[in-house]
Order: sequence, then C-alpha cells, then structure tokens
Amino acid sequence: MSKSRWIGALLGALVTVQPAMGQDRYPSRAITIIVPFAAGGGGDTSIRFIADQVQKAKGTTIVVENKPGGGATIGMSYVARSAPDGYTLGLISTSPFTVTPYFQKVPYDPIKDFSFISQFTVNTAPVYVAANSRFKTIEELLEFGRANPGKLRWATAAPRGTNHIAMEAALRKHNVRATFVPFGGGAEAMTALLGGNIEFGIGTDFGPPFTNGQIRLLAESGPTKIPGQPQVRTFSELGFPLILPIFLGIGGPAGLPPDAVKYWENALRDLTKTPEFAQMMGRYFSAPEFLDSNAFTQRIRNAHADTGKAVRELGMVKN
Repeated sequence: MSKSRWIGALLGALVTVQPAMGQDRYPSRAITIIVPFAAGGGGDTSIRFIADQVQKAKGTTIVVENKPGGGATIGMSYVARSAPDGYTLGLISTSPFTVTPYFQKVPYDPIKDFSFISQFTVNTAPVYVAANSRFKTIEELLEFGRANPGKLRWATAAPRGTNHIAMEAALRKHNVRATFVPFGGGAEAMTALLGGNIEFGIGTDFGPPFTNGQIRLLAESGPTKIPGQPQVRTFSELGFPLILPIFLGIGGPAGLPPDAVKYWENALRDLTKTPEFAQMMGRYFSAPEFLDSNAFTQRIRNAHADTGKAVRELGMVKN
C-alpha cells in the first residue's frame, strides 16, 4: 500500500471511530424514575430509597416523579413513550403488566413496549382491617359481606390491579357483593381505612401501620407466608381461587441501550445484598429478591400468561 493510500485509510478509520469515542458514558446526566402510584406507598418508598443509595454510591443525579392514576397505567404509558436512552425509567409492579391489560384497554403493549431491567423484591400483600374493627377473622369479614350486600367497603392501591382482582375473585367465590372504593395509591387507601371510611384494605402498604398497632391482618393474598406472622393464612391455604405474587423492579421503554441495563443491573444486584436494603424492605415485611434482566423479563411474560389463563377460567376477563 502506498503512503498516501495508507494515510487515507487511517483517516477513514478515525472518522468512523470518532462518533463512538465521542459518545458520553452512561449516565452523563440526571435520570428520572417514574412511580405510577401516589407518594407515600411501599413502591414509592422503595424507589426513593434506591435512588438515594445509588446517588450516594455512584454520584448519579436521580429524580423520582409520581404519576398515579388509571391503575398505574398512566405512569407506565409515560415510560413506554419516553426516549429509549436510559434517562427515563419506571417502577415496574405486577398489576399494569400482568393484570390490568385483561380488564381495561391500556395505551401500551405490556410485553413489547418495555425493557425489564431488574427485580429487587417480591412483596407480601395482606387483607387488613383497623385494629378496632369488629372483624377478627377473614371468615367474619366474608360472613358480614354475604349478609349485607354492598355495605362492605374496601380498597387497594390501584383499581383493576393485582390485589383488586385477587380479592374480587375471593369475594365472588363466597357470594359476597362488596363496594370497591378507588384510590390513587396505598397510602390513600390506608388513610381511608384508619379514618373509618372503608371496612378493609388489601395491599403492600401495611408495614408501618401494622408495626404501630393500627391494623390487624386477616389473610395474605400471595403464595407465601408473611415473615414473622405464621398465624396469618394465605389465600392458598384458604382455598381462594386467584393467587398472584407482587413483584417490584425497574424498567424502561423498549430498546434501552445495553450499558444502561447493565448499569442498573449491577447497581441493584449490589444494593439488594446490603443490610440497609434488607432493613428497609423489612419495614414492609418483604425481603430482597434480585433478578437480572433476562430472568425478570421471563417472570413477567410467565405471569402475564398465567394471569390471563386464570381470569379467563374464572370468567372475569372484560377487555
């Protein structure tokens, strides 16, 4: 090769490489994490803790923004429509991906429109009443509801979400016609319960009120026992028809850059191993449970398919 041709080839290579070399390393600016629930609930608290810890460990600016409503679909729709650059992410929870799409039209494809980065926990979600409630057992609650159609008022963190559908299936099985009261988040539902505006709630936002002696647990809606509460029976033990795990994680719009996915995988893998994270999750009677992107994506795909099969068999599908 002549000298002139060699220099030309080298310059061409430099031009080709220059854009890649000039790209900023992720993250190069502030990251926003969307929480599709009102502030103050368990998912919101978890994400704010994660954001704070990652900021301290890595020096990354992270902004947490609440966009509640629509059974968490408003916030998730915002995430799905965001640029797939890793700078707008969202709290991933069970309902808007595995349950809600079967009961209402959602403005996104629950599988194709998202990148599922990492799971960080699986929550417990019990049925609870105020500590001074007349109802001491789940059987007493159901018996009252059966004898008094429409007078049993109840709520969850999100309408048409996992807890809503699982409880509705149980009520149907026991011929109970109750009144569902919609709220924007679990903290609002708990406030209504403690204020005497509803008779019972079901959800993950029970830890601090339970620890403070403000509520009584009647049953656990998930497949496993609540840590430290062996007397509280699960929906499985009670023979209720729909049992759904409540997972929490982080994700973003479809097509996230691999370096953004890897950044958050590593951050959450490290964080979920710390005693501080375990202590924070313990406030909500949950435990760290990390899944990487591949495993988390498969869990959501499986849960979506399994839920669809179950609600069809129960005759509950509306969408």
